[in-house]
Amino acid sequence: MDDEAAANLIHDDGVHILVDLSGHTTHNRLPVFAWKPAPIQVSWLGYFATTGIIEMDYILVDEMGVPEENQWHFTEKVSYLPNTRLCFSVPKFNLSVNLLPALDNDFITFGCFQNLSKVTDDVLELWGKILTQLPTARLRFQSKQLHEKIIVELLYSRLARYGIEANRVETHAPSSYKDYLIAHSQIDFILDTFPYTGGTTTCEALWMGVPTLTLVGETLLARQGASLLSAAGLSNWIATDADDYAAKTVNFASDIQALAELRQGLRTQVLNSPLFDAKQFARNFENALWKMWHAYSQV
Repeated sequence: MDDEAAANLIHDDGVHILVDLSGHTTHNRLPVFAWKPAPIQVSWLGYFATTGIIEMDYILVDEMGVPEENQWHFTEKVSYLPNTRLCFSVPKFNLSVNLLPALDNDFITFGCFQNLSKVTDDVLELWGKILTQLPTARLRFQSKQLHEKIIVELLYSRLARYGIEANRVETHAPSSYKDYLIAHSQIDFILDTFPYTGGTTTCEALWMGVPTLTLVGETLLARQGASLLSAAGLSNWIATDADDYAAKTVNFASDIQALAELRQGLRTQVLNSPLFDAKQFARNFENALWKMWHAYSQV
C-alpha cells in the first residue's frame, strides 16, 4: 500500500496507539505517521534519535539514555521506561561460560565484534594509547566486513597509524551465530566503540560472561552502552570521558583475579537484571502505553 492508503486503513481499523520501530532507517514508513492515522503515535527501539515528525507524540527511552536535561533533543514527548528501553532474550544454545582466558594466556585479550564503521579514528587512537600502557595486551576483531582481504589490510594499516602492531591483533571473518558466541571464550573483556556504542553485541557478550567497557556520550546513541551496563548492574564499567576510559581499562586489565571472579558470576547477575527480565519489561511497556492513553482520553 502507499502511505495514504495504509494510513486510511489504520484509521478505519480504529487503532489506538501506533508504534514506529524504524525511525529514519531503510524502508521506513514514517510518512504514514505524518498522516496521523492513530490518536497516539510512539517511536521506539529501531532508531536512536528524534524522528522530527510533529505528529509523533512520544518516544520511549530510559533515563540513562536520555537524562532529563537532554529531552530537548527530541520533538516527541519523552516517555521513560523503568531501568531500560531494551530487553534481551537469551540465545537458544546450551553454552557454558569458560574461565577467563588471561588465566592461561598470561595476557589480556580485548575484543571487538562491532561493525567496522563504528571503529573510528578516535576509537583507534584511544585504543593505541591503552595498548601502549599494556604492552602484552592484544586485540581480537570479528566483523562481517573482515571476510574481504582489502578490508583486513585497511584495518591493519589504520591500526599501525596509531601504534598498534600487527602481531598484537587477530582478525576473524563472520561465522555462524553459535560460533560467534563461542568466540567470546577467547575474550577477557570488550572495548566498546564510541560514539556509536554496542547494543545486541554487548548483551550477547554479557550472557557469555564478558563485560564491556563503554564511554558515555551526550546522545541517545552514544549513551546506549551506558544504559545496557547500568541495567545489568555494571555501572563501574561506564567511563565518563576518554581519560577515564583508558584508566578503567588499564585498572580492570591489571586485576586478573577480579576479572576471573566477575566472569564466573556475570551470567547469573545479568539473567537476574532488568536487562534480561522480559516479563517485567512487558509490564513496564504496557504501563507506559496505558499512561499515554489515559492522558489522551482525559483531555
